[in-house]
Amino acid sequence: MKILIIKPSSFGDIVQALPCANALKRAYCDCQIAWVVFNNWKLLPGICTDIDEVITWDRKKWFKGFFDVLKKVRQKEYDVVIDLQGLLRSAFLTKFSKSKIKIGVAGMKEFSNLLVREISPQKAKINATLRNLETVHYLTGRSFEPKVNIRINANVDNIVKTDKILKNFIVFLPFARGKGKDWGILNYQKLIFLLKEKYSNLNIIVLGSNNDYGKLESDDVIDLCGKTNIYELASILVKARVAVGADTGPMHLASILNVPSVFIFGSSDIKETSPYIGKFSLLINKQSQKDIQSISPEIVFSEILKWIK
Repeated sequence: MKILIIKPSSFGDIVQALPCANALKRAYCDCQIAWVVFNNWKLLPGICTDIDEVITWDRKKWFKGFFDVLKKVRQKEYDVVIDLQGLLRSAFLTKFSKSKIKIGVAGMKEFSNLLVREISPQKAKINATLRNLETVHYLTGRSFEPKVNIRINANVDNIVKTDKILKNFIVFLPFARGKGKDWGILNYQKLIFLLKEKYSNLNIIVLGSNNDYGKLESDDVIDLCGKTNIYELASILVKARVAVGADTGPMHLASILNVPSVFIFGSSDIKETSPYIGKFSLLINKQSQKDIQSISPEIVFSEILKWIK
């Protein structure tokens, strides 16, 4: 049985969709699972051992990119195609595949439900991990507890220069798209001070993209922004004592790796986008959720202490 999952973006959304691959493998032990993903996230599905093939989609090429990936999909003639993106372009890709069974996730947008059968539309606002798994429930009639099998095998010796650092460190993942998710550089700097005052030997590794390098402006952190790929990111995260950050893809990856994770939530819909797998704390401003910067460094610090202890 050949199954195609279409979930091209973004980092956190892909992470929350990975349990579908595991559930499908448990339901159909001999199935082959392929995953369509945009080029910039092409390594992400590859860290999941339940995914057998990754098909890349170059969205920068617009129509040519779409027809290139459609050609690949039609050549394979999948038995089942599952649209977990729920947008018009992913629905067109699903619609014109040669599969006999074509379904879409609850909460399809841009009138994509006119092209692909939307499963359990009444569950559009539930947690994203559970919402994605509804597609597997529809196919199998069975419910599956979310699980993910992650491949951790990257060598990070060339990135983290000494083993001593990796024996006692926490990770900051502070950089998120959208102002409503940004806790603010000043808050992170205050948090660094509190941590170093309490644990002078604790290393703080900052991870992010190339453009994030140097943003924290602190001599008390090891700035690895832009220095890791997806595999290396996972290999560092899995060794961390705690991960701290906003509602970002790498934070969701830390959570499914079972790393104690302190999420600082802002404008995101916490009911829908909160993690479901792992050990985590969710910090929000209950009076005004969009006012993320009102969550004090002292509150975040106290939450980190709970996990360290």
